[in-house]
Amino acid sequence: MKELLTNLAFFVLFCIAFSSMPGCNRGTTDENTGATADNSVAQAPGNATSSDKKTSPYPPLKPVIANADMEGLDGTITHIADRKGKVVLLNMWGTWCGPCRAEMPELVALQQTYGDQGFEIIGMNIGDGDGQPEDLGKIKKFGENMKLNYTLVRIPNSITGEVYRISKKQVVPQSFLINREGELRGVFTGGGPQITNLVKQTVAKVMNGDQTPEAPAATTAP
Repeated sequence: MKELLTNLAFFVLFCIAFSSMPGCNRGTTDENTGATADNSVAQAPGNATSSDKKTSPYPPLKPVIANADMEGLDGTITHIADRKGKVVLLNMWGTWCGPCRAEMPELVALQQTYGDQGFEIIGMNIGDGDGQPEDLGKIKKFGENMKLNYTLVRIPNSITGEVYRISKKQVVPQSFLINREGELRGVFTGGGPQITNLVKQTVAKVMNGDQTPEAPAATTAP
């Protein structure tokens, strides 16, 4: 009996001593904070918090425009969104527009300068000025006569209207510069040397990776 009580007392003391020992932790402890990290939970790579996300000061091109059908000279359909990763200058024009014709040599020079660096000009023909589409053969012949080296397409009136909503002016020529992220970097309304020079300067900045937080410039020729 005495031996039984002795063994029981020893067992109780052993249990008390064992309960006071530090437990095994499957995580690791930060020596500076004392916090325990559970290594059984994996963090998803690239899972940034809202404070880590960078916001752009530039508005994205509206999807209705970026995904709009544009008809090429061979009748195929293409989209601005297909140019993801490129710097794109949208130029609205008509064969009947004198100021459009006057600025075309400068556009040709821009395409020649930056074409091999991921830059593309898209000449968006808006029709004959009376709401009717211009003939593709006529547009092609015009481009050949003017020695245009950039993409020519024609767009429906609905898309012309959507683009006009950006500049709030229903005139041609007008151009819209889109950066590689699909964001609007410049709006240039009208023709003439002042506008052309501003287009060239802005294209150069964007092609050189300039990300100055400035609002897209809406400019009208005097």
